[in-house]
Amino acid sequence: MKKNLRNVGLLAFSLALGAAMVSTAFAGHAMKWSELPEAVRMTILAHGGVAGQAVDRENGKIKGKTVFEAGVKDKDGRLADLVITEDGKLVETKHDDAADAATEQAQAAKGIKVAAAMKFSHPRDITNPLLPLAYLKQDILEGSEGGMTIRIERTILPNKHKSFKIAGQTVDALVMEDREIKNGALEEVTLDYFAQDDEGTVYYLGEDVDEYDNGKVKGHSGAWLFGKDTQHAGVIIPAHPKVGDKFKSEDVSKEIHEEDEVVSVGETVSVPAGTYENCVKVQELLADGEIEFKFYAPGVGVIREVPAGGDVVLKSHTTR
Repeated sequence: MKKNLRNVGLLAFSLALGAAMVSTAFAGHAMKWSELPEAVRMTILAHGGVAGQAVDRENGKIKGKTVFEAGVKDKDGRLADLVITEDGKLVETKHDDAADAATEQAQAAKGIKVAAAMKFSHPRDITNPLLPLAYLKQDILEGSEGGMTIRIERTILPNKHKSFKIAGQTVDALVMEDREIKNGALEEVTLDYFAQDDEGTVYYLGEDVDEYDNGKVKGHSGAWLFGKDTQHAGVIIPAHPKVGDKFKSEDVSKEIHEEDEVVSVGETVSVPAGTYENCVKVQELLADGEIEFKFYAPGVGVIREVPAGGDVVLKSHTTR
């Protein structure tokens, strides 16, 4: 979501568990695509993977060789984990069968956040008090950023759907259109995808981006989708945020990467749309090193954004 709602918060989680044959540990360290051995990249691409996707380097070794694990879709369309050694040899293709699910549930009981432990019974019913998108029709924010006037129009598209696969679950995301207008000219239109789990946490599953110049689409910078460009999904806002909570809103690449921290839960904020109490303030560290702040009001959502050198506030809030 560029420097707007896309930055709102993220608890990253991994879909891939470590190889059972690597006895020293489960999933290891996330690797950049460019850091992978060429042989490993070739094997991933040959078995349903995509360039630039997330890949883990495991903590253990197989016959003295470093092990990598990548989540892909196999030829039958099922989610699978490829276990590959540094020389490009495909050691194992794992599917999320009953044994894997049991392992994931056991790890979840120990406090390890894994996808199989998350349930999305009604993913489009986003009722988290700090981001109740299920009731939103449109938010309009206005202000300034980088010396330019800015207007942001956020509209829920109830008839539009986008589905994602999360550990065997088909998750139907709620779609929001985010239109950004600077100095009176349309600059960007983004479709953002959200889903709420049964615990009340709101996840961010990606964005489709159209960048505009003189009324024409000129590019799609910043676009990403969970399951295609990354195996890490985001949480827009936790179910029960508290001061000191740290999470990532996006974990896709060096260019699409954001970290967040709850710095206050008792703010009173006045904007044109009204005065709101007990607001949550989130600090966001962007990929370029800049810091922004966002304020969430109970029962409303985002009411103020403070980018570097700017201030954008909620002008109107329309519900369905």
